[in-house]
Amino acid sequence: SNRLKTTKYTALSFLPKNLFEQFHRLANVYFVFIALLNFVPAVNAFQPELALAPVLFILAVTAIKDLWEDYSRYRSDKEINHMECLVYSR
Repeated sequence: SNRLKTTKYTALSFLPKNLFEQFHRLANVYFVFIALLNFVPAVNAFQPELALAPVLFILAVTAIKDLWEDYSRYRSDKEINHMECLVYSR
């Protein structure tokens, strides 16, 4: 087939692939580590649940942005794949 596919994710692979990509960013790993460190009673600076909120918010917003971009690529691919084209034949 001569179909065009530029999407990164499928319905099943979105969550694992997206989390894998997000945790390749050192800043995300650092902030998750700091948030998880707050669950250790000897080290916690403030409420552990409160420390996770900003990290989860950033991860969720980034995931939604990635999902929207991938969906836009999917729509574009679908439009291009259904266009008529002329085929040269001898």
